[in-house]
Amino acid sequence: MLTLFTLGIICLVAVVAIPVVLLIIGLPLMLLLGLLPWLLRVAGVVLLIKAILDQPTRWENFLPAIAAFALSVLLGWIF
Repeated sequence: MLTLFTLGIICLVAVVAIPVVLLIIGLPLMLLLGLLPWLLRVAGVVLLIKAILDQPTRWENFLPAIAAFALSVLLGWIF
């Protein structure tokens, strides 16, 4: 059975450990999310060039490039 002292120690350790773990996980995640709009723009340009070079040229080939650019703008606006 946990005593009040043991429960207090566990909560104190959790209060210190949880922000440290979130910082270790969250910092690379935020860096990745900050770079994601730029990576999506590069992917959009590559997909646009691929769609232009496909023969015969159809509008369906441009949908992945349009989606990448739209997602890039959306994520750039959010972050």
